[in-house]
Amino acid sequence: MRKIILLIVILAGFLGFTKLNAQGILNTNPNEGLYEQGGTGYYRPMQYPAIREADVMWRKRIWRAIDFRQKMNQVFYYPTETHYNWTNFIQIILDGMNEGILQAYEYDLYKDELNNPISYNDFMTMRTDTVKDENTGEIQYSDGKPIIEEFKTEKVQMLRIMEDWYFDKQRSQLLVRILAIGPVFVKDDGSMEQLFWISYNDATRELFAKSNFFNRDNPGAALNYDQVLMMRMFDSYIYKEENPYDRKIEAYAPGEKGLFESERIKQEIIDFEQNLWEY
Repeated sequence: MRKIILLIVILAGFLGFTKLNAQGILNTNPNEGLYEQGGTGYYRPMQYPAIREADVMWRKRIWRAIDFRQKMNQVFYYPTETHYNWTNFIQIILDGMNEGILQAYEYDLYKDELNNPISYNDFMTMRTDTVKDENTGEIQYSDGKPIIEEFKTEKVQMLRIMEDWYFDKQRSQLLVRILAIGPVFVKDDGSMEQLFWISYNDATRELFAKSNFFNRDNPGAALNYDQVLMMRMFDSYIYKEENPYDRKIEAYAPGEKGLFESERIKQEIIDFEQNLWEY
């Protein structure tokens, strides 16, 4: 009798374990790749070289734009919706603001400075508006409620960068340091509006180092956004250089002339380093 009872208990336990194990297998997401990504940790941003004011013999501040609509820069824009382990650049920034990792500053049309902090909730509130009729300007309703137009991340199609180029005489190198980045919203009429500035500090670099960047040449070779920005793996153009009038290139060289002026500033930086050496 004892043997029969013991056999029943063992059998019941085995069936219960099998059921729990099966449920565990069914509730576990399958691995869709060859291996678990991120298993070896993540890239940590390389520390900036120390800078002494006495060692900086020359410096120039410039502002450049990365247009996501250009083929080389489209990896900043896509995917428009997060899937698998890929997230577009603006969504990474917004998530960082929402989590309190990144601090945004209001964009001032007349001063490129990081002065007035803005929170994620304040920004999203400002970017949310009611839909109005194009002809009458009246608010549109649905089921008795105003139709709300949410912020569209797919409309962010450009990134502006504020950076300093400087020559370090201690290292005998021409170096560059990114100071801030600012996403740009492209309106339906084609006009552009910069949303805010974000300081490119250690917290920003840490976040970007954890964010995967799609490597077109070899998706298996992991890259992240901090590496891409630091290694200059993008196409861009200069739209402003530091000047006493604090004006953009388009203010004094509109249209095609602005492209030549942008290239002139770029070549001026290259020539400065070349002219330091004699052969």
